[in-house]
Amino acid sequence: MKKIIDLFMRKTIYFIALITTFFIVFGSLFKIMHWPGAAVMITIGSFSFAFLFIPLIILKKFKQDSFLKDQIIYSLGLILGTILGLGFIFKIMHWPMASTIMLSSIVLFNFLFVPVYLVSRYKREELRYNTIINSVMMFSFGSILFAM
Repeated sequence: MKKIIDLFMRKTIYFIALITTFFIVFGSLFKIMHWPGAAVMITIGSFSFAFLFIPLIILKKFKQDSFLKDQIIYSLGLILGTILGLGFIFKIMHWPMASTIMLSSIVLFNFLFVPVYLVSRYKREELRYNTIINSVMMFSFGSILFAM
């Protein structure tokens, strides 16, 4: 029964990732081409990223890691990812405080989450290589978003 639940959860995560990617990529294409429906697609993609994909990934990580410190870090990542997704939605819909939400979530992500993630997971030898790669990629992603 546990294997069936894990398989269902994995398939659900893949499906949500596919739908999210589809809406964000095609919404961006529509936005670049000035076609109608771009804001709706990007909003749906950002919403599903912030409120479906990230929580499911964090839930899966909670089941894998039993360390309390890792679960706290994942919770911080969940909060910052959700705020970033809300910032995308606010920015696309031209709602007030969009820049403040985006900027604060990106700064907190780059200068709070990534260093805490790196320091806490670097100490364990078996996670060291993946931690360095993940931290560099997360910091690069955050820096690119900050530059936009």
